[in-house]
Amino acid sequence: MNLFLGVDGGKSKTIGLLADAQGKILGWGRSGNSDKYAVSEGQALDEIGACVSQAYQRAGLAIHPAAAGCFGLAGADWPEDFIQLEAGLNQRKLANQLVVKNDAQIALRANTRDGIGVVISAGTHLAAAIRTPRNEEWFSGWYSVEGPGGAKIGYRVLWAVLHNSDGRGPQTALTQLVLSQTNKSTPLELLRDLSSGKLDEAFFSSLAPLLFKAYYEMGDSLAAQMIQEIGEEMSLWATGLLTRFDLLQREIPIILSGGLFKSQGELLIDTLRMHIHAQAPRARIALSQYEPVTGALLYAYEVAGIDISSEILAMINKTMPESAVFRTDGTISDA
Repeated sequence: MNLFLGVDGGKSKTIGLLADAQGKILGWGRSGNSDKYAVSEGQALDEIGACVSQAYQRAGLAIHPAAAGCFGLAGADWPEDFIQLEAGLNQRKLANQLVVKNDAQIALRANTRDGIGVVISAGTHLAAAIRTPRNEEWFSGWYSVEGPGGAKIGYRVLWAVLHNSDGRGPQTALTQLVLSQTNKSTPLELLRDLSSGKLDEAFFSSLAPLLFKAYYEMGDSLAAQMIQEIGEEMSLWATGLLTRFDLLQREIPIILSGGLFKSQGELLIDTLRMHIHAQAPRARIALSQYEPVTGALLYAYEVAGIDISSEILAMINKTMPESAVFRTDGTISDA
């Protein structure tokens, strides 16, 4: 039996799918952090190996090299990253043919029929990727740290509260929401924590949902303004990539992936859509429907030269593991 591996490796978790040539998912695995910029390269490879081993175990199969595999990894940013990761994965003999992709690339591949389009991925950080009709590929990699992902948005929320407290900014419902969530009495306490380095990315990301709550539940005008500014800034990834590859007038899918696009209300997506369509009127903007690891599996089929038919896609969807497998937090069963 020819087997195919798709792996999505990130900082919070690593997810793997093992499937046959017809798209039937035989087993899945889940392990920890495989971002080599957050842990050592050896540990990252160990987590990928553990994830793959689980998939074989759930499939009831002895571990042996798959026919082809794709590994979409958060730590695949620079050219040397791909060389190192491919060498490490080849040493572990996980697949006879393998390819390493950036994790934004597999999110795009998962949500387009032929892999052509743009993805804006907005989670803790913002990332983007494109694959053109000429099969050119580009992804943001380390450029993504400057975009308004959850951590940056939370940072801006905190400073809106601090600016309000020192007179530089307007009154905002964010003050009440942030103090309540953090169990602080005054903004000064938050400033002390910030100045002493106690506030990390997880903390800032936890503040991002409050921006949407402030607008939709409390009618806060500053929150509305901030959401619109974020939407406009996010749109630059799409319009910039379409400009760079001379695709502004083409009918190109733009996929919105990640937790921020599941936030309360429609203002963020409506703003983003408006700014994209102002420059790219034929762009087709859609929310992602499929998990990024699906894109890794599709790339594995591509590597093997297998035509990805509608029957294969239907079988992948039919045999996909339960949704809790893909959540950062959640109870997972083998049912």
